[in-house]
Amino acid sequence: EAIYGIDLDGNCTFCNRSCIEMLGYNKQSELLGKNMHWQIHHTRRDGTPLPIHDCRIFKAFIKGEGSHVEDEVFWRADGTSFDAEYFSYPQIKNGEIIGAVITFMDISERRQKEAKIHYLSCYDTLTGDQNRRCFEENRNKIDIPDNLPLSVLFADINGLKMTNDIFGHSAGDELIRKSSEILRQVCRQNDVVARVGGDEFIILLPNTTGENAEKILTRIKSGFADAYFQAIKCSISLGLDTKRSQDQSLDEVMANAENAMYKDKTMNRKSINKDIIDTIIETLHEKHPGEKLHSITVSKFCSDVGTALHLPKTEINKLKRAGYLHDIGKIVL
Repeated sequence: EAIYGIDLDGNCTFCNRSCIEMLGYNKQSELLGKNMHWQIHHTRRDGTPLPIHDCRIFKAFIKGEGSHVEDEVFWRADGTSFDAEYFSYPQIKNGEIIGAVITFMDISERRQKEAKIHYLSCYDTLTGDQNRRCFEENRNKIDIPDNLPLSVLFADINGLKMTNDIFGHSAGDELIRKSSEILRQVCRQNDVVARVGGDEFIILLPNTTGENAEKILTRIKSGFADAYFQAIKCSISLGLDTKRSQDQSLDEVMANAENAMYKDKTMNRKSINKDIIDTIIETLHEKHPGEKLHSITVSKFCSDVGTALHLPKTEINKLKRAGYLHDIGKIVL
Protein backbone atom coordinates (compact mmCIF):
# COMPACT_ATOMS: atom_id res chain seq x y z
CA GLU A 1 0.00 0.00 0.00
CA ALA A 2 1.38 3.43 -0.97
CA ILE A 3 1.36 6.26 1.56
CA TYR A 4 2.22 9.94 1.40
CA GLY A 5 1.58 13.01 3.54
CA ILE A 6 0.83 16.62 2.66
CA ASP A 7 0.86 19.89 4.55
CA LEU A 8 -1.89 22.50 4.46
CA ASP A 9 -0.58 23.79 1.12
CA GLY A 10 -0.72 20.31 -0.39
CA ASN A 11 3.04 19.86 -0.51
CA CYS A 12 4.46 16.39 0.09
CA THR A 13 5.95 15.89 3.58
CA PHE A 14 6.76 12.19 3.31
CA CYS A 15 6.20 9.17 1.08
CA ASN A 16 7.04 5.48 1.31
CA ARG A 17 8.83 3.28 -1.21
CA SER A 18 5.54 1.85 -2.60
CA CYS A 19 4.33 5.37 -3.30
CA ILE A 20 7.53 6.28 -5.15
CA GLU A 21 7.50 3.11 -7.26
CA MET A 22 3.76 3.13 -7.98
CA LEU A 23 3.98 6.71 -9.24
CA GLY A 24 7.00 5.91 -11.40
CA TYR A 25 9.64 7.93 -9.55
CA ASN A 26 13.12 6.83 -8.51
CA LYS A 27 13.68 8.55 -5.18
CA GLN A 28 11.85 10.35 -2.40
CA SER A 29 13.41 13.72 -3.19
CA GLU A 30 11.50 13.84 -6.48
CA LEU A 31 8.24 14.21 -4.52
CA LEU A 32 9.16 15.89 -1.23
CA GLY A 33 8.07 19.53 -1.17
CA LYS A 34 6.09 19.14 -4.41
CA ASN A 35 2.40 19.95 -4.56
CA MET A 36 0.88 16.48 -4.81
CA HIS A 37 -2.33 17.65 -6.44
CA TRP A 38 -0.47 19.17 -9.38
CA GLN A 39 1.98 16.28 -9.36
CA ILE A 40 -0.39 13.28 -9.49
CA HIS A 41 -4.05 14.40 -9.28
CA HIS A 42 -4.34 17.32 -11.70
CA THR A 43 -6.49 15.75 -14.44
CA ARG A 44 -9.59 13.60 -14.63
CA ARG A 45 -9.83 10.30 -16.45
CA ASP A 46 -11.34 11.98 -19.53
CA GLY A 47 -8.45 14.44 -19.79
CA THR A 48 -10.26 17.49 -18.40
CA PRO A 49 -8.48 19.47 -15.67
CA LEU A 50 -9.30 18.75 -12.02
CA PRO A 51 -9.15 22.12 -10.19
CA ILE A 52 -7.70 21.96 -6.70
CA HIS A 53 -10.94 23.29 -5.19
CA ASP A 54 -12.72 20.20 -6.59
CA CYS A 55 -10.12 17.80 -5.17
CA ARG A 56 -11.81 15.52 -2.65
CA ILE A 57 -8.57 15.05 -0.73
CA PHE A 58 -8.39 18.78 0.01
CA LYS A 59 -12.12 19.13 0.61
CA ALA A 60 -12.07 16.36 3.19
CA PHE A 61 -9.08 17.34 5.29
CA ILE A 62 -9.97 21.05 5.32
CA LYS A 63 -13.28 20.00 6.92
CA GLY A 64 -11.46 17.64 9.25
CA GLU A 65 -13.06 14.61 7.66
CA GLY A 66 -11.75 11.45 6.09
CA SER A 67 -12.61 10.42 2.55
CA HIS A 68 -12.65 7.22 0.51
CA VAL A 69 -12.58 7.48 -3.30
CA GLU A 70 -12.28 4.77 -5.95
CA ASP A 71 -13.48 6.42 -9.15
CA GLU A 72 -10.51 8.67 -9.95
CA VAL A 73 -7.06 8.31 -11.48
CA PHE A 74 -3.56 9.25 -10.35
CA TRP A 75 -0.86 10.28 -12.82
CA ARG A 76 2.61 8.77 -13.04
CA ALA A 77 5.90 10.54 -13.71
CA ASP A 78 5.80 9.44 -17.37
CA GLY A 79 2.37 11.02 -17.97
CA THR A 80 0.34 7.82 -17.90
CA SER A 81 -2.50 7.30 -15.46
CA PHE A 82 -3.92 4.43 -13.44
CA ASP A 83 -7.17 3.74 -11.63
CA ALA A 84 -6.63 4.55 -7.97
CA GLU A 85 -8.48 3.83 -4.77
CA TYR A 86 -7.44 6.16 -1.97
CA PHE A 87 -8.21 6.99 1.64
CA SER A 88 -7.47 10.48 2.91
CA TYR A 89 -7.31 11.30 6.63
CA PRO A 90 -6.63 14.67 8.27
CA GLN A 91 -3.38 14.84 10.23
CA ILE A 92 -3.97 16.52 13.59
CA LYS A 93 -1.40 17.90 16.02
CA ASN A 94 -2.23 19.68 19.28
CA GLY A 95 -5.88 19.73 18.24
CA GLU A 96 -5.18 21.44 14.92
CA ILE A 97 -5.17 20.08 11.38
CA ILE A 98 -1.65 20.33 9.97
CA GLY A 99 -2.18 18.34 6.79
CA ALA A 100 -3.35 14.92 5.61
CA VAL A 101 -2.17 11.38 5.16
CA ILE A 102 -3.21 9.58 1.98
CA THR A 103 -3.01 5.85 1.34
CA PHE A 104 -3.69 4.55 -2.13
CA MET A 105 -3.42 1.51 -4.38
CA ASP A 106 -3.50 0.80 -8.12
CA ILE A 107 -6.83 -0.88 -8.90
CA SER A 108 -6.42 -0.97 -12.70
CA GLU A 109 -6.49 -4.77 -12.81
CA ARG A 110 -9.60 -4.85 -10.65
CA ARG A 111 -11.29 -2.31 -12.91
CA GLN A 112 -10.46 -4.42 -15.98
CA LYS A 113 -11.99 -7.49 -14.35
CA GLU A 114 -15.07 -5.51 -13.36
CA ALA A 115 -15.40 -4.19 -16.91
CA LYS A 116 -15.16 -7.74 -18.27
CA ILE A 117 -17.79 -8.96 -15.81
CA HIS A 118 -20.05 -6.05 -16.80
CA TYR A 119 -19.54 -6.84 -20.49
CA LEU A 120 -20.35 -10.52 -19.99
CA SER A 121 -23.46 -9.62 -17.98
CA CYS A 122 -24.69 -7.14 -20.58
CA TYR A 123 -23.59 -8.43 -23.97
CA ASP A 124 -24.14 -11.67 -25.83
CA THR A 125 -20.79 -13.45 -26.08
CA LEU A 126 -21.70 -15.02 -29.43
CA THR A 127 -22.65 -11.84 -31.33
CA GLY A 128 -21.51 -8.90 -29.21
CA ASP A 129 -25.07 -7.54 -29.27
CA GLN A 130 -26.90 -6.53 -26.12
CA ASN A 131 -28.51 -9.46 -24.34
CA ARG A 132 -32.10 -9.48 -23.07
CA ARG A 133 -31.12 -8.42 -19.55
CA CYS A 134 -29.16 -5.42 -20.79
CA PHE A 135 -31.86 -4.52 -23.30
CA GLU A 136 -34.58 -4.53 -20.64
CA GLU A 137 -32.45 -2.43 -18.30
CA ASN A 138 -31.51 0.17 -20.92
CA ARG A 139 -34.55 0.45 -23.16
CA ASN A 140 -36.04 3.28 -21.07
CA LYS A 141 -33.02 5.39 -22.04
CA ILE A 142 -34.14 5.07 -25.68
CA ASP A 143 -37.87 5.37 -24.97
CA ILE A 144 -37.88 9.17 -24.60
CA PRO A 145 -39.74 11.94 -26.46
CA ASP A 146 -36.55 13.13 -28.21
CA ASN A 147 -36.32 9.76 -30.01
CA LEU A 148 -39.84 9.79 -31.45
CA PRO A 149 -40.85 8.37 -33.79
CA LEU A 150 -39.28 5.21 -32.37
CA SER A 151 -39.54 2.18 -34.64
CA VAL A 152 -39.11 -1.41 -33.48
CA LEU A 153 -37.97 -4.30 -35.66
CA PHE A 154 -38.42 -7.87 -34.48
CA ALA A 155 -36.32 -10.47 -36.28
CA ASP A 156 -36.22 -14.27 -36.15
CA ILE A 157 -33.60 -16.38 -37.96
CA ASN A 158 -35.10 -19.04 -40.21
CA GLY A 159 -33.66 -22.54 -40.35
CA LEU A 160 -31.61 -22.44 -37.15
CA LYS A 161 -33.03 -25.71 -35.83
CA MET A 162 -32.45 -27.40 -39.17
CA THR A 163 -28.88 -26.10 -39.23
CA ASN A 164 -28.27 -27.43 -35.72
CA ASP A 165 -29.83 -30.79 -36.55
CA ILE A 166 -27.90 -31.29 -39.81
CA PHE A 167 -24.55 -29.57 -39.22
CA GLY A 168 -24.33 -29.35 -35.42
CA HIS A 169 -24.61 -26.51 -32.95
CA SER A 170 -21.26 -24.95 -33.88
CA ALA A 171 -22.68 -24.37 -37.36
CA GLY A 172 -25.84 -22.95 -35.79
CA ASP A 173 -23.69 -20.53 -33.80
CA GLU A 174 -22.00 -19.37 -37.01
CA LEU A 175 -25.41 -18.81 -38.59
CA ILE A 176 -26.40 -16.64 -35.62
CA ARG A 177 -23.16 -14.65 -35.88
CA LYS A 178 -23.60 -14.20 -39.63
CA SER A 179 -27.18 -12.99 -39.14
CA SER A 180 -26.12 -10.54 -36.44
CA GLU A 181 -23.43 -9.12 -38.74
CA ILE A 182 -25.97 -8.48 -41.48
CA LEU A 183 -28.32 -6.73 -39.04
CA ARG A 184 -25.56 -4.48 -37.67
CA GLN A 185 -24.27 -3.64 -41.15
CA VAL A 186 -27.69 -2.29 -42.10
CA CYS A 187 -28.34 -0.46 -38.82
CA ARG A 188 -26.99 2.95 -37.88
CA GLN A 189 -24.60 3.72 -35.05
CA ASN A 190 -27.27 4.91 -32.61
CA ASP A 191 -29.65 2.02 -33.33
CA VAL A 192 -29.88 -0.69 -30.68
CA VAL A 193 -29.48 -4.33 -31.74
CA ALA A 194 -30.20 -6.92 -29.05
CA ARG A 195 -30.26 -10.71 -29.17
CA VAL A 196 -33.18 -11.55 -26.92
CA GLY A 197 -33.53 -15.28 -27.62
CA GLY A 198 -31.81 -18.18 -29.33
CA ASP A 199 -32.75 -16.97 -32.81
CA GLU A 200 -34.54 -13.72 -32.00
CA PHE A 201 -33.36 -10.13 -32.24
CA ILE A 202 -34.95 -6.78 -31.41
CA ILE A 203 -33.80 -3.58 -33.08
CA LEU A 204 -34.75 -0.13 -31.76
CA LEU A 205 -34.60 2.62 -34.38
CA PRO A 206 -34.77 6.09 -32.77
CA ASN A 207 -36.04 9.01 -34.84
CA THR A 208 -37.26 6.63 -37.53
CA THR A 209 -40.67 6.84 -39.16
CA GLY A 210 -42.58 3.73 -40.15
CA GLU A 211 -41.80 4.49 -43.80
CA ASN A 212 -38.06 4.70 -43.16
CA ALA A 213 -38.22 1.58 -40.98
CA GLU A 214 -39.75 -0.26 -43.94
CA LYS A 215 -36.73 0.78 -46.03
CA ILE A 216 -34.40 -0.59 -43.36
CA LEU A 217 -36.43 -3.81 -43.26
CA THR A 218 -36.08 -4.10 -47.04
CA ARG A 219 -32.31 -3.56 -46.81
CA ILE A 220 -32.08 -6.31 -44.19
CA LYS A 221 -33.97 -8.73 -46.43
CA SER A 222 -31.67 -7.78 -49.32
CA GLY A 223 -28.66 -8.45 -47.11
CA PHE A 224 -29.97 -11.95 -46.41
CA ALA A 225 -30.99 -12.63 -50.03
CA ASP A 226 -27.45 -13.51 -51.15
CA ALA A 227 -26.11 -14.71 -47.81
CA TYR A 228 -25.10 -18.34 -47.44
CA PHE A 229 -23.50 -20.28 -44.66
CA GLN A 230 -22.12 -23.70 -45.56
CA ALA A 231 -25.03 -25.26 -47.46
CA ILE A 232 -27.69 -23.12 -45.75
CA LYS A 233 -29.25 -20.10 -47.41
CA CYS A 234 -29.60 -17.47 -44.69
CA SER A 235 -33.04 -15.98 -44.27
CA ILE A 236 -34.91 -14.07 -41.61
CA SER A 237 -38.50 -13.26 -40.71
CA LEU A 238 -39.18 -9.62 -39.83
CA GLY A 239 -41.93 -7.50 -38.32
CA LEU A 240 -42.09 -3.85 -37.35
CA ASP A 241 -44.19 -1.22 -35.64
CA THR A 242 -43.62 2.43 -34.77
CA LYS A 243 -44.21 4.42 -31.61
CA ARG A 244 -45.34 7.87 -32.71
CA SER A 245 -46.35 9.48 -29.41
CA GLN A 246 -45.27 9.24 -25.80
CA ASP A 247 -48.77 8.04 -24.89
CA GLN A 248 -48.11 4.76 -26.70
CA SER A 249 -46.62 1.90 -24.71
CA LEU A 250 -43.29 0.58 -25.97
CA ASP A 251 -44.34 -2.87 -24.76
CA GLU A 252 -47.39 -2.71 -27.03
CA VAL A 253 -45.31 -1.55 -30.01
CA MET A 254 -42.81 -4.37 -29.42
CA ALA A 255 -45.66 -6.89 -29.19
CA ASN A 256 -47.10 -5.60 -32.48
CA ALA A 257 -43.69 -5.93 -34.15
CA GLU A 258 -43.31 -9.47 -32.80
CA ASN A 259 -46.78 -10.46 -34.04
CA ALA A 260 -45.97 -9.04 -37.47
CA MET A 261 -42.79 -11.12 -37.51
CA TYR A 262 -44.68 -14.31 -36.67
CA LYS A 263 -47.19 -13.51 -39.40
CA ASP A 264 -44.32 -13.12 -41.87
CA LYS A 265 -42.82 -16.43 -40.71
CA THR A 266 -46.16 -18.28 -40.91
CA MET A 267 -47.05 -16.96 -44.36
CA ASN A 268 -43.65 -17.85 -45.79
CA ARG A 269 -42.85 -21.00 -43.80
CA LYS A 270 -43.30 -23.44 -46.70
CA SER A 271 -41.25 -21.42 -49.17
CA ILE A 272 -38.55 -20.75 -46.55
CA ASN A 273 -38.17 -24.44 -45.71
CA LYS A 274 -38.23 -25.37 -49.40
CA ASP A 275 -35.50 -22.83 -50.18
CA ILE A 276 -33.32 -24.15 -47.36
CA ILE A 277 -33.74 -27.79 -48.41
CA ASP A 278 -33.23 -26.97 -52.11
CA THR A 279 -30.03 -25.09 -51.26
CA ILE A 280 -28.70 -28.05 -49.27
CA ILE A 281 -29.42 -30.59 -52.02
CA GLU A 282 -28.01 -28.28 -54.72
CA THR A 283 -24.81 -27.90 -52.71
CA LEU A 284 -24.57 -31.69 -52.36
CA HIS A 285 -25.00 -32.13 -56.10
CA GLU A 286 -22.40 -29.47 -56.87
CA LYS A 287 -19.88 -31.20 -54.61
CA HIS A 288 -20.72 -34.69 -55.91
CA PRO A 289 -22.25 -34.56 -59.43
CA GLY A 290 -22.91 -38.30 -59.38
CA GLU A 291 -25.33 -37.82 -56.51
CA LYS A 292 -27.60 -35.71 -58.72
CA LEU A 293 -28.03 -38.53 -61.25
CA HIS A 294 -28.67 -40.92 -58.37
CA SER A 295 -31.31 -38.56 -56.91
CA ILE A 296 -33.08 -38.29 -60.29
CA THR A 297 -33.03 -42.07 -60.70
CA VAL A 298 -34.47 -42.74 -57.24
CA SER A 299 -37.06 -39.99 -57.71
CA LYS A 300 -38.25 -41.60 -60.97
CA PHE A 301 -38.33 -45.04 -59.36
CA CYS A 302 -40.52 -43.68 -56.50
CA SER A 303 -42.82 -42.07 -59.05
CA ASP A 304 -43.16 -45.34 -60.96
CA VAL A 305 -44.00 -47.20 -57.72
CA GLY A 306 -46.68 -44.64 -56.89
CA THR A 307 -48.13 -44.89 -60.36
CA ALA A 308 -48.17 -48.69 -60.17
CA LEU A 309 -50.05 -48.43 -56.88
CA HIS A 310 -52.57 -46.04 -58.47
CA LEU A 311 -51.85 -43.34 -55.87
CA PRO A 312 -53.25 -39.81 -56.29
CA LYS A 313 -51.03 -37.40 -58.16
CA THR A 314 -50.37 -35.37 -55.00
CA GLU A 315 -49.03 -38.49 -53.25
CA ILE A 316 -46.94 -39.42 -56.28
CA ASN A 317 -45.41 -35.93 -56.22
CA LYS A 318 -44.53 -36.38 -52.54
CA LEU A 319 -42.85 -39.71 -53.36
CA LYS A 320 -40.87 -38.08 -56.18
CA ARG A 321 -39.74 -35.29 -53.85
CA ALA A 322 -38.79 -37.77 -51.10
CA GLY A 323 -36.83 -39.85 -53.57
CA TYR A 324 -34.96 -36.84 -54.87
CA LEU A 325 -34.04 -35.71 -51.33
CA HIS A 326 -33.42 -39.09 -49.73
CA ASP A 327 -29.62 -38.66 -49.62
CA ILE A 328 -29.68 -35.07 -48.33
CA GLY A 329 -27.91 -36.19 -45.14
CA LYS A 330 -24.75 -36.87 -47.15
CA ILE A 331 -24.09 -33.11 -47.13
CA VAL A 332 -22.32 -33.51 -43.76
CA LEU A 333 -20.03 -36.32 -44.99
